Amino acid sequence: MAEHINSNLTKSTRLDNGITYSYIFVHAAQNQPYILFLHGFPSSAYDWRRQIPFFHDAGYGVIAPDLLGYGGTDNPTELERYSLKSMSNDIASLLDHLDIAEVVAVGHDWGSFLLSRLANYHPDRISAYAFLDVGYKPPLGRFDVDELNDETERTLGYPIFGYWHFFNSPDGADIMTDNPATTRALYAADPQTMLHHLCPVGAARRFYEEKQTRPLPAWLPDHEALTHSRIFDAGNGGYRGGCNWYKAQMGNVNAADEEAVPAGRRRIAKPALLVTCTDDYVAVPAMQEGQMREFADRMEVREVQAGHWVQLEKAEEVNGILKGFLERVCV
Repeated sequence: MAEHINSNLTKSTRLDNGITYSYIFVHAAQNQPYILFLHGFPSSAYDWRRQIPFFHDAGYGVIAPDLLGYGGTDNPTELERYSLKSMSNDIASLLDHLDIAEVVAVGHDWGSFLLSRLANYHPDRISAYAFLDVGYKPPLGRFDVDELNDETERTLGYPIFGYWHFFNSPDGADIMTDNPATTRALYAADPQTMLHHLCPVGAARRFYEEKQTRPLPAWLPDHEALTHSRIFDAGNGGYRGGCNWYKAQMGNVNAADEEAVPAGRRRIAKPALLVTCTDDYVAVPAMQEGQMREFADRMEVREVQAGHWVQLEKAEEVNGILKGFLERVCV
């Protein structure tokens, strides 16, 4: 939740479509660009807590929203609200409200999916792209998670999205909310937790039914883990909003919009950075880079020895990579 980073920097805006967004906003110093940070699942703007002060101190402007269904932002129940086109329009509207014409955008996890659609639907609002862990995802229309799992079973030896079925289930979000200690294991010190307890189909539900936990890493102190759990307590809607992103994708809410994207809008012509993570068994580096290279004309890649939560685990390294990229492209 944005307010857990700095309540003095937290803003709230009701968009023309009636949705209210909560976000961190920092004014840019003269001639410095604005950075838009887009978080993933199960996160909020709080997961950028090690980037926002760094770039604030360096004079950059910052916009870090709690995305739809998260933190202080509205948590609608209609899956159509969670279409990537609709949420891209929300972000463009938020930039309009702030009177910001263009940003450098940074996405992580689902934030990278949303950033991909901003590239397709609102390319004029982005001057450069930075994808952390999860690379650019082209609009492909119909999505079938079982086909993808079958494909990665053949190529990698295991399905990468087995857990999507649990997040898509009617009770999955509430089970996550009711078992915060188990949910915190998504940030486990051992990155193979994802490989063994998320990737196989059915494994995530078993993990929760057994109320398993895992030691947390040194980079996630107890007070930060507890803050994360408080952001997602039942009184704040729990994980229902976050799981709606999965439900919308698996329900092919995005299919028609993506099929309609013109060929010229499927590529990224502006500078793009991909930061891959050696120890992520879901966002496998070679897959992320290979797919993105097909669609990015001006792409650079940096590899970091880290698991999924690279912006937290290797914050200093990631901040340095991002700052170097900004200095090269924002001239």
